[in-house]
Amino acid sequence: MLQARKWGLGSLNEFRKFFGLKTYDTFEEINSNEGVADHLRELYEHPDFVELYPGLVAEEAKKPMIPGVGIAPTFTISRAVLSDAVALVRGDRFYTTDYHPKALTNWGYSEVQFDVNVNQGCVFYKLALRTLPNNFKPNSIYVHYPMTIPSENKNILTDLGRVDQYSWDKPAFIPPRVNFTSYSAAKYILERGQEFNVMWGEATAHFMGEEGYNFMLSGDQPFHGQQRKTMGASLYRENWHQQIKAFYEDITLRLLHKHSSKIVGINQVDITRDVGNLAHVHFAANMFSLPLKSEEHPRGVYSEHELYMVLAVLFVGIFFDLDPVKSFPLRMAAKAVTQQLGKLVEMNVSTVNLTGFISGVVDSFRQENNALKDYGVHMVRRLLESGLTVKQATWSQIVPTAGAMVANQAQVFTQLLDYYLSEEGKVHLPEINRLSKLDTAESDDKILHYAMEGIRLNGTFGSYRESTVETTIRDGNRQVRVKPGDKVFVSFVNANREEEFFPEPNTVRIDRPLENYIHYGVGPHSCLGGEASRVALTAMLKTVGRLENIRRAPGPAGELKKIPRPGGFYIYMRADHGSYFPFPTSKIDPSSACGKMKANQS
Repeated sequence: MLQARKWGLGSLNEFRKFFGLKTYDTFEEINSNEGVADHLRELYEHPDFVELYPGLVAEEAKKPMIPGVGIAPTFTISRAVLSDAVALVRGDRFYTTDYHPKALTNWGYSEVQFDVNVNQGCVFYKLALRTLPNNFKPNSIYVHYPMTIPSENKNILTDLGRVDQYSWDKPAFIPPRVNFTSYSAAKYILERGQEFNVMWGEATAHFMGEEGYNFMLSGDQPFHGQQRKTMGASLYRENWHQQIKAFYEDITLRLLHKHSSKIVGINQVDITRDVGNLAHVHFAANMFSLPLKSEEHPRGVYSEHELYMVLAVLFVGIFFDLDPVKSFPLRMAAKAVTQQLGKLVEMNVSTVNLTGFISGVVDSFRQENNALKDYGVHMVRRLLESGLTVKQATWSQIVPTAGAMVANQAQVFTQLLDYYLSEEGKVHLPEINRLSKLDTAESDDKILHYAMEGIRLNGTFGSYRESTVETTIRDGNRQVRVKPGDKVFVSFVNANREEEFFPEPNTVRIDRPLENYIHYGVGPHSCLGGEASRVALTAMLKTVGRLENIRRAPGPAGELKKIPRPGGFYIYMRADHGSYFPFPTSKIDPSSACGKMKANQS
């Protein structure tokens, strides 16, 4: 107060008038509390005489919204603070004249954006998690709403129905994962399911409800093993090999014809976005009777690319949720799209569950005119016949299995093809082309080995587990100590080039035993669809391999946009370079009219 008088600061009313606020005519307007108003009247006699600092302190605060803002400052202070904040923003070129992708790059512009669906647009959590990624859970209430005490936050978010979105644990150091890179360590860990548990149960249940805990990859109990057997019995039926082979050869060729375009006499196609990704979408849609919109089913709900992205986001949310800053919005988005898809699937499963005459009528409208005609509705019915309810079949089998397979298998195809289009791998294309035209069991087996070698040399695979034991594991030339609760990561990148198991490890050899390849995993949680995937990839490589003079498009349009990561891994840039994604979504450069790959088709 004394300093204000020395500086000659204006009164409370003069301050309010400067900021365009109404001046106070009575002391009750400053504060409706009778005692406060009387004290001000005794001290200042008229509201115009109330000094700035006493007036700011004595002024009545805003009534907090319940639930809502918890700060509730006085009116004058809030107006002054907001005016200052606006002035700061208007004077900052990065928020005004330079706030665009040209100045910040697409990546930078995307990174600084806010999302009103996340904390009403607040972004402080980004700063905290980037600065201290190992000290807070991605959904910690301490980083999302740090200006209000947790107990009051819990009251507010309970009323808003969002209390379950956040972790209420106090911040604690999160130990880094324990990495293993050798072939022998990978087999040791993955074959011991009771000692090294899968970690995906919580995420699966978050997206799919309690039935998510019953998914075969959600735990290591005997029940989860039985769930795996149930799905396996439905997947691998009589003649499954021939049916899956025929389906993938047909869908790959149809997608090539549908999405190819001829420019200057050369056929071009985005082989990742429009062929590799979509072939597996069609497979999952046929296998599980998903609501895919197509020429055969114009009343479907999702387009090909929409369904791919839904299933890819689900996979990332369960198995690839690695960036703390992206985790919270990722889980919100993944849960929303999964619930939407799951409800549609559950409705479909309910109609399949119909009996008698009605069932026959429904089936007649669902029959597929392709090699998987014995799957689809019939696969769903087999799951129901195993004793599962409609809800159980939907949320513990169909939706999580579809989510686990599509994006992952699509990535495998892109990676193996990317290898054979590289300088190192393209020397094998003539032989692949020759074998693809033979169409014999022997030639198919060799193409399968080419596919496995492409995956081995260019694939990026690994698996997480949580240790339940204290032990020491040999990993190459080192001994690694593991404690209960440690998060363990097994990388297959270096393991796939170990000379002990793969002589001449940097060379393509199609005489290697299939059992030596571990990119489908080993042990109780090895890929259930591994055999089907091998058949599918062989059929796809064979179909694409038949094309004459297949090659990359020239320049940047012919290259996957990859970001290297430690340990030989990488992630992919989106087409606009505004963000990254764990899976390749396109091989198109937006600055080029050319597709990612050129091929002269006969």
